[in-house]
Amino acid sequence: MMARANQRRVYFIEKKFQTHFIIKFCLLVILGSLTTGILLCLLSGSSTTVTFQNLRATVMTTSDFLLPVLIQIIIISTAVVAIATMFLTLFISHRIAGPLYRFKREFSKIESGDLKGDFRIRKNDQLQDIALSIDNMVKRLKDVIVELKNQSQLLINSKDKFLDSKILEDQKIYAEETKKIIENIKKALDYFKI
Repeated sequence: MMARANQRRVYFIEKKFQTHFIIKFCLLVILGSLTTGILLCLLSGSSTTVTFQNLRATVMTTSDFLLPVLIQIIIISTAVVAIATMFLTLFISHRIAGPLYRFKREFSKIESGDLKGDFRIRKNDQLQDIALSIDNMVKRLKDVIVELKNQSQLLINSKDKFLDSKILEDQKIYAEETKKIIENIKKALDYFKI
């Protein structure tokens, strides 16, 4: 229990996906900051501003004059970045949620004994390597089950021949065949670690 608490956790599980995900969010933040900075530079500079308030000319610093405008710009920039972020995360999460939904559906079929499905997912979805691994696993399970069914049928046939045989020599031959078939079944079952 204690050793497990001290183990280092792996944070980058899907490095390529997570890196792209982080970079896209960082680019959005940079875009928002750049937008604010550029607009501030364009609008203020290092000057004073003359304004008319209540029919009086007032001289004030540009920053004092721009503060209300700057707040509006920041609100608009934040809203634009927030909307862009919502769409980006929606599309990216869809590329993950879609395959996970498909996996759950296929796992339910496998649980009920149906190995006919496949784990192909859309080309641009994440989890392609996991889908390929699961597909290979299911194909291997199919191969082992087909082999077990074939060996089982051979065992039944050998048993029937043994029981139908009246000659002791034939019974020895069928007993040897049965032994080989049982060894093949054991070999197929030994593939699985339980």
